[in-house]
Amino acid sequence: MTEIPMWWLIPSAIFFCLQIVLVACLIVAVVKLIRVVKEIAPKVDAITTKVEHISTKVEDLTDSVKSTMETVGDRAKGVAGSAELIAHTAATTFERFSPAVVGILSALRVLKALQEFRNARNAGVPKKPPESPVKVDKKGKK
Repeated sequence: MTEIPMWWLIPSAIFFCLQIVLVACLIVAVVKLIRVVKEIAPKVDAITTKVEHISTKVEDLTDSVKSTMETVGDRAKGVAGSAELIAHTAATTFERFSPAVVGILSALRVLKALQEFRNARNAGVPKKPPESPVKVDKKGKK
């Protein structure tokens, strides 16, 4: 039979020993990982129940918001309709009284122009200085 050379046996033995050490380290790591998972599992379950509880609350809240928005939307439509009716009524009322308003505004402009014309005419005429008050005694004499 042929013998295995020594130069082959030494590296093989070294790699064999290293493999044993690495497998042992891997076993220790897996055991620690199992312990950590067992410690985390209850916490994950608690968080899961909390998340489910919160999700039900969020669903209830969204239903509430949806119904509130529908109510507010209906009211807003009612308010918009009322505002439109008021605007229409105001427009028709203004159309009814607009000739009178235009006449009054025109008359005010004419009066203002007349007043400015009088002020411009009187601007060149000097005004009399006010007289000093005259003292009168009880008998009517100055």
